Amino acid sequence: MKIIFKDLKHGEIKLLPENLDDIWHLYNIIEIDDLVRAVTFRTTEDDKDDKIRSKKSEKKRMKLGITVSEVKFHEFSDRLRIHGTIVEGPQDLGAYHTLNITGDSMEPLSIVKKNWKYYQIKRIDEAVEQRNEPVVTFVSLDEDTATIAVLRQSGIQYIADVSSKRSGKMYDSPDTVNSYFSEIISILKTTSKTGANLIVVGPGFTREHFVKHGREKNPELFTKYYAHSTGHASMNGIQEAIKTGIVKQITQENRVVFETEQVEKLFEEIRKNGLATYGPTEVEQALNSGAVERLLITDKVVRTKKGEKILDVAKQNNSSFTIINTMHDAGKKIDGIGGVGALLRFKI
Repeated sequence: MKIIFKDLKHGEIKLLPENLDDIWHLYNIIEIDDLVRAVTFRTTEDDKDDKIRSKKSEKKRMKLGITVSEVKFHEFSDRLRIHGTIVEGPQDLGAYHTLNITGDSMEPLSIVKKNWKYYQIKRIDEAVEQRNEPVVTFVSLDEDTATIAVLRQSGIQYIADVSSKRSGKMYDSPDTVNSYFSEIISILKTTSKTGANLIVVGPGFTREHFVKHGREKNPELFTKYYAHSTGHASMNGIQEAIKTGIVKQITQENRVVFETEQVEKLFEEIRKNGLATYGPTEVEQALNSGAVERLLITDKVVRTKKGEKILDVAKQNNSSFTIINTMHDAGKKIDGIGGVGALLRFKI
């Protein structure tokens, strides 16, 4: 994320999203009734009035400002859809329009708010700081199936599954094994840049055989690789590897890893009846008592009036806070206990 322009006195920040993580950050920043300005495409009024044409109207490039009524994050299409009413632009004032924002559009957008919340500014600052964080690609495999995924700040992005297509003794054939590994490599070429971090996980010896194959056939993809044994393959193996802290050995800090650590710590304290509490009412009481060291609150709860109130109380009492993304496993886990938890300084 790049900050192009900032004028908090007039409530405007102009940003350039650069990847899927930035789109996710924008999803958590843009709210209903915000004014968003961006370059978009829309049928011109001249084309609408031309009833003689037989072909479909072409959409023209133009800059519009819309008052936001809905924001949708489409993870699998790397797209943010911002719905609203046109209030600025060359035409169609008062009409509905949808801005489609992608991480590779190279077009900035401006967000204008009546009141920027302190945690929204913090999220933008974090996104800017994380611009140069290395991307981590996972291959989680056993002798039957491989899962390829990319670890982003927003969560684990599933890329593809590859089947070994083995059948009985067929797997003993070198051609079958090479075909399986080659298909995985082919996908990696489209998702992992040369010199990027690659983590290969899974049970048994297939993991080691794959690394050997890759280093011989495509060494450019294995300049920074890490092999790690897990009890499972598939996405379960990736989650297992993240919990062991292997990603921390590679990156200075990844948001998913940090959030996972905090949630696991919370549940460990809950299990032993230690320094933790959860639930909106209980956490708010702990905050008012000055007992909260770190507040954990999901992105879903933050978007509610109750969530805003809890964050305000945390700020007033100098408590740290982490907004947990509900798109990954740790987020779903805390979502299951009401979306709010707290690590405490002392028991209450």
